[in-house]
Amino acid sequence: MSSVKKLIFLNIPLSICNLRCHYCYIAQRKECYQGIQPQMKYTPEQVAAALSNKRIGGSAFINICAQGETLLLKNLDKYIELLLKEGHYIELVTNMTVTSMLDKILQIDRKLLSHLEFKCSFHYLELKSKEWLQLFADNVNKVWDAGASATIELVPSDELIPYVEEVKQFAMENFGALPHVTIARNDGKSDIDYLTKLPQDEYDKIWDKFDSGFWRYKRSIFGVKQKEFCYAGLWSMHIDMATGMYKQCLRSMPIVDVFANPEKALPKLPVCSCHLAHCYNGHALLTMGLIPDATDVGFGDIRNRIRDDGSEWLNPDLKDFFNGKLKDNNHCLNSFEKVFYYLKTSPLIVGRKLAVKFWLLKMKKQK
Repeated sequence: MSSVKKLIFLNIPLSICNLRCHYCYIAQRKECYQGIQPQMKYTPEQVAAALSNKRIGGSAFINICAQGETLLLKNLDKYIELLLKEGHYIELVTNMTVTSMLDKILQIDRKLLSHLEFKCSFHYLELKSKEWLQLFADNVNKVWDAGASATIELVPSDELIPYVEEVKQFAMENFGALPHVTIARNDGKSDIDYLTKLPQDEYDKIWDKFDSGFWRYKRSIFGVKQKEFCYAGLWSMHIDMATGMYKQCLRSMPIVDVFANPEKALPKLPVCSCHLAHCYNGHALLTMGLIPDATDVGFGDIRNRIRDDGSEWLNPDLKDFFNGKLKDNNHCLNSFEKVFYYLKTSPLIVGRKLAVKFWLLKMKKQK
């Protein structure tokens, strides 16, 4: 069985979506509905070569997510297939409504599909208004039938509260378990606060009803400043899939095109210390161990659910891989090495702070 060597987040600058969820800042931008595909600088073959198992030094967890709906990207199936052939495990973020691309992906060899997980964003109110709820459910079950994994995730918006029992009934009938619950963030604030008008105790009481381990873990780290040494940028990478530009973490500045010269070693630039109010994607970054020993919780466990018939949402091999810890396959720096990287990356700290300020300004303009 493979174990995780590196976390790679592939962002697709595709601001096209077929939904208009009220809590999504992207949905408020007119350019999301112009139907313009991003200019992909690199072919699927070039991306796979740049992220080869040999170059990485093992198998990576690769999250693929577009700014809009991921399945609307042309040739997405080719990118996925070639990355799976490199021995990587992939999480694909999608609203599960673009059946044409889904069907292409599910034609990939079943053995490869066992290393693919669909993170199915369950936008209940929008799906209900478009009469696409059954389409969503049918596509999720199609994934399981094809040998891949799927996990269903709900955004706990205030507007959804009157429909909670309806959502639970639909989920049990179609997925054999309740959906996981994430946390809606207010990205327009520097403290990245909860996106709700409710008092904290009332908010928690309502969404605790879903008994979601994913929700419980995200709540446990929400608002908690991470002060220990962070290996993001060294053990993980954020890459623009269209351009190959690498960033240390989500809100860092682009540094170098890592797809351009696949024969070169990948960058080694840890962020060292986090400048954010709390870890933006800690459900993955912390559970897989970018801050070693930050938690014993496994990413596979908080993504999984056991159905009422005893079966599970995630394949056993994929779940075990997702539960792996990065420190088991990477060199942990000693004190002298950490000081070296602090000095080496200190100029980038200014860039990260500027990136955050730019992001906040962007959010305010979109309101």
